Amino acid sequence: MNEIASNTLAQLPSFSEHSTTIASTAVKINPLVSYKESLENNPLLTKMITGGTLAVCGDAIAQSQTDENYDKKRASSFALFDMVYRAVQHFSFPPIVANCHGQFIAGAIATVPGLTAVTQNMGWNDPYYFGAMEQTLASQLGIVPFFYYPVFYTVTALVQGLDTEAAIQRAKDTFVPLMKRNLLFWIPVQFIQFGFIDESLQIPFLSICGLAWTFIISVFAGNAKQTDERDQELVVSMNTASKGIVTSADIEVLEKEIIKAAERDLVTNSDERSLSR
Repeated sequence: MNEIASNTLAQLPSFSEHSTTIASTAVKINPLVSYKESLENNPLLTKMITGGTLAVCGDAIAQSQTDENYDKKRASSFALFDMVYRAVQHFSFPPIVANCHGQFIAGAIATVPGLTAVTQNMGWNDPYYFGAMEQTLASQLGIVPFFYYPVFYTVTALVQGLDTEAAIQRAKDTFVPLMKRNLLFWIPVQFIQFGFIDESLQIPFLSICGLAWTFIISVFAGNAKQTDERDQELVVSMNTASKGIVTSADIEVLEKEIIKAAERDLVTNSDERSLSR
């Protein structure tokens, strides 16, 4: 009997073996490990799904700052656009990295007398970082203004049902301020991306930063809405008349009309006071 019991116990896995099995299983189901495996096996689809999902989350944060109901069409337009743009980044980043090694920035620095010595003394003469900056500028000054925003305005206008005139007017009113904010935020982010982030994780990294960017914009938008009730009524009236799009030109016209009305009231009150005297 003792011999049978000993053999049975010997066949049972030890505590250390059991712990190793559990740890191995935990590693296999680790979300980060699984995500990296998905990037290796299906890089394009994984990046597109990541971008689309985080775009919906970012838009939900932005919409939560308003009193309006959740706009599913707007969320769908952001998701569709972001998925398309992640695909563009997937195919455009490799040639950008392959052709931008810092040679253009180094050449520009060499043409300025004394600037090479200054960069060397400050420790800024590493070609690797010149390359990262070149890649960043190629993306921000090439892809963003000539592809990102044209496609963004087109896709969101189609999904949200805007006509051509309204879509073009929205682009005219918002492109310059958006581009300024875009450069201030994304140039440092993309420098970190190209300089320090593993290539397979660069687009997921940008998707996460995009979520933070949307949150930052929504916070500033919330602060900008602290207007009085009369101003809100005027904006709502204009909003309805222009099919949901308020332009800077409309606001200027409205301001001029308000000033003229105030001037007329001032003249009328002054005449009444003169007559009463």
